[in-house]
Amino acid sequence: MTLLFQSHSGGEKAEVEEAGIEIPQKYLRSMRSSATAPPVGTDAAVDEQADFGYLVPPLDAPEKYLPETAEILGELDELGSLMVDAVGMNAQSDGGSPSDSTMPPILTYWGQFLGHELTARTERESAITSVVNAHPPVSSSTVETQLRNARSPRFDLDGVYGGSPIGAGITTDVVTVISGMRHPKHANKMRVGTATDPGPLPDDLDEHRDLSRYVQVQASVRDATLRLAQASMGEEEFKKFSSGLDQRALIGDFRNDENLVLAQFHVSVLRFHNKAVDFLASRKTGWLSDFASAQLLTRLHYQWLIVEGYLKGVCEPAVVNRVLQERASHFFRFRAEFDERRQNTRLGNALPLEFSVAAFRFGHSMVRALYDYNKNFGRSPDGVLPNTSLDTLFKFTGGGGSLAETKRLPKNWVVDWARFVGVAPHDGTDGQPARFARKIDTAIAPALGNMVHEGNEPDVGTKALFKHLARRNLRRGYNMRLATGQALHNYLRQRGALETDPISDVSALFAAKPALRDFLKNTQSGLHERTPLWFYLLAEAEASGGNRLGELGSWLVASTFVGVLLADPDSALSRGFVPCQSPLRAPDNGEIDSIARWMSFAGVMQ
Repeated sequence: MTLLFQSHSGGEKAEVEEAGIEIPQKYLRSMRSSATAPPVGTDAAVDEQADFGYLVPPLDAPEKYLPETAEILGELDELGSLMVDAVGMNAQSDGGSPSDSTMPPILTYWGQFLGHELTARTERESAITSVVNAHPPVSSSTVETQLRNARSPRFDLDGVYGGSPIGAGITTDVVTVISGMRHPKHANKMRVGTATDPGPLPDDLDEHRDLSRYVQVQASVRDATLRLAQASMGEEEFKKFSSGLDQRALIGDFRNDENLVLAQFHVSVLRFHNKAVDFLASRKTGWLSDFASAQLLTRLHYQWLIVEGYLKGVCEPAVVNRVLQERASHFFRFRAEFDERRQNTRLGNALPLEFSVAAFRFGHSMVRALYDYNKNFGRSPDGVLPNTSLDTLFKFTGGGGSLAETKRLPKNWVVDWARFVGVAPHDGTDGQPARFARKIDTAIAPALGNMVHEGNEPDVGTKALFKHLARRNLRRGYNMRLATGQALHNYLRQRGALETDPISDVSALFAAKPALRDFLKNTQSGLHERTPLWFYLLAEAEASGGNRLGELGSWLVASTFVGVLLADPDSALSRGFVPCQSPLRAPDNGEIDSIARWMSFAGVMQ
């Protein structure tokens, strides 16, 4: 959760007009002032709120949605169970699996970082988002009116920088916590943590590669954090929070310390900023070596890589290019139509629910059970363990328990990014994990069918449901009344956003998976023809090989990302920024035009 209140506006109307969309002026009213939400749970401060809305307008057409029958929840749960990979990667064997894609594993966790930039609170259990009481689903009108996005939907790295502590709801405690994210002695730099013994490090680089943790910060920052948390938590929750504060990360969005690869990605952003300060100070570039310059250059490189590195890595490049050429026109039409539909309740900056609740959960299928993490816990003749389990990646975080003694990350758990970004691929033929993400398909790693760090509910049935990612995703999509995959595909095809026809019978894609094929075909709910959107998008990707999303999935992700970037007049895409315009250069003096060179410049990869 970010620690800012920040308001941007003014870019959306210009992009709509430039795209040549004929929209009545009443759709383009000036945005009302952004609202703020009070701190919730472990969130440390207020943040800007925004909207969620449907790409497919709420329709009184039952055939466009999953049927509201007595059988539907049981059949969704059974479908979720069938999605757990019982053959590919498992806790004992992960090498040379046919589940491997050609995508480097960083795309899994880079995507998670990007998702945290755009949305928050869609995973919380509430009357609107419930997976326990998912039947009957709430009305689409209720969802659009009451569900709020607790993040400002912009790629501005507010989860890293905390933002400008200015606006309604900002207290001196919020200002203190945001200020604490900066280096205490070098005001132009961000605070970075230092890994501790035991070692060794995975390379010859320095040990300053942990998130900054509360054990190392000033008492004033700790006290401000505790006061903010206590104001929003119950007694037991606050007791747990305060007792574990020392190992918690002092970062804008606590979710970025959820697993170790994600946390290390966050470290790379902090380090990139700090290296930019040093680079500008040591060369005559015309740029001041101050905080503002480093922040701007970090954001521009990061945003350029979102399109050229991430989107074109997980989506069909032709679809990404088409969305770019059309200036995300359909995304801006969605926002305009949503604003008109919800003109009395809207906050603005809406994101499609079809993206947030379905499409951008495709990364769940890319998660591996085991990773070749570094020379200590991966492929190495002198390693401690031959691989790293997904469960372990959660343990070595602020809330995972394994940092309780030192309050810092051990040096031997610093990531070896060369094994994650694609510069040193390995196919797993030695029996150890391949250096690839899993395919984007309808099979998820067994660890996600029984997630160790989820499900703290006392009721056994509820606990099992929350531990099962596929069941949870399917139920949430149903309760939030997403249109079926076929209905959304057909809707966008008719609007000219897509070129392919819908998959009328999804079961026909699974000749090699007869149990799944027969289940879909024989469901009382007709799931083969009225398919949950999340599953439909994974099936579409699987049908084309699993190395990228299919056309519908690619369009939903690319359209949202490109639209969000174009709606921000300061983004790299709006500015037309390309790496050759930057004064920054990688260690080999080349342009910083890949995620590998980003890591090298940040000094976290050799």
